[in-house]
Amino acid sequence: MPGRPAESRSLQVVGALVALVAVIGYTVYDWQWGSGDPLPTAIGLAVAALAIGVTLYRRLDLG
Repeated sequence: MPGRPAESRSLQVVGALVALVAVIGYTVYDWQWGSGDPLPTAIGLAVAALAIGVTLYRRLDLG
């Protein structure tokens, strides 16, 4: 929720790692959307699926 601190320390760490991979991928490997390399897209889809799963899990009050 905007303006509210994240409750999960582990999700903060995952977010920081994803940001680090994105910066390194962009600067070192020249990863860009639409570059023809499937790896950046696969990483993005996996992270999006994780975020959706965690959101649904929390909203359905399963955790």
